[in-house]
Amino acid sequence: MEFEKIIAISGHGSLYTVISRTNNGLIAESLEDKKRIPVFQNMDVSTLQDISIYTESGELPLKEVFVRMFEKEGGKEALDAKADNSALFSYFETIVPDFDRERVYASHIKKMIKWYNQLVKNNLIDPEKLKAKEKAQEATEGEATDEKNPKTPKAKASEETVKTEEKKKEPKKTAAKSPANKPAKSTGTVKNAPAKKVQAVRKAGGA
Repeated sequence: MEFEKIIAISGHGSLYTVISRTNNGLIAESLEDKKRIPVFQNMDVSTLQDISIYTESGELPLKEVFVRMFEKEGGKEALDAKADNSALFSYFETIVPDFDRERVYASHIKKMIKWYNQLVKNNLIDPEKLKAKEKAQEATEGEATDEKNPKTPKAKASEETVKTEEKKKEPKKTAAKSPANKPAKSTGTVKNAPAKKVQAVRKAGGA
């Protein structure tokens, strides 16, 4: 199962899979008890693909947290989500050592462990597929960034092409010929003016 098709609904403890779409929203099925419910447009819904947790260095996608838990547990369920807070924090520290202790609460950890256990029970975690998909997305994003970044080799090559084309458009200078039977007047030594550098217009890259 792809994580963008698994949703969390505010006020509901279970994760849900999207079954179908309706004119007013979605029909979703609980991973916990398989019951189906209507999901309306005014409800607070997030896909697992879009959820991250706070760390000391930024944010970590929830799917990466689940992959770490899966590898630690050998593909089995984690500890009971109803464990006491100290046990929850101690466990989560082994998964994400640098999680932000001021913004990640015990309730968040309980929810993540509960969700992880639901995913394992339903055989919905495949670390290899998740990692492969993540690498493919990074490669796609990297190519898009290269096209916007003027400092990349492609952009530099484009600048050189512009310079070459500009040089081709410059009129060629030829020496003036003296009229027949008349000696050319001496004008002294002419110093060559420094050539102007042609600079390509750089497009501002996106953030």
